[in-house]
Amino acid sequence: MEEMNNRSCQSIMVIEDDEDIRSVLVDLLAEEGYETHSAENGKEALETLRQIPKPCLVFLDLMMPIMNGREFLDEVMKDSYLAPVPVVVVSAIADKADVSGAVGYLKKPIDMDRILAVARKFCEDKSLVRKMPPEAQSHPV
Repeated sequence: MEEMNNRSCQSIMVIEDDEDIRSVLVDLLAEEGYETHSAENGKEALETLRQIPKPCLVFLDLMMPIMNGREFLDEVMKDSYLAPVPVVVVSAIADKADVSGAVGYLKKPIDMDRILAVARKFCEDKSLVRKMPPEAQSHPV
């Protein structure tokens, strides 16, 4: 736990409509000491994100009811408070058009070691905000 105290940020948002996947991701990240928040769609996530301290990272599914991942990304990019937060798409269907506005993507099925590596990368280095060059935004992280 001492390592966690040295991190710039310890908060991660997981946006995933599949309850089992959402629960596994939240539990995994919590076991590693991250403060986790979750939502089952983009609308719920935006409401939560506007009420909590800014997280260091958002893991985002694309295929969700009410507000899908693409719509969520579009809304985040219009919000000056949320726009700097790195978003990593986690989806089986991601392509360049779907992940525009995200800093990267991970393909499902989910590799838990990769999720943790990405969490460490973005939560330990506060310089990794939405300052990445456009050509890097749609590459796997």
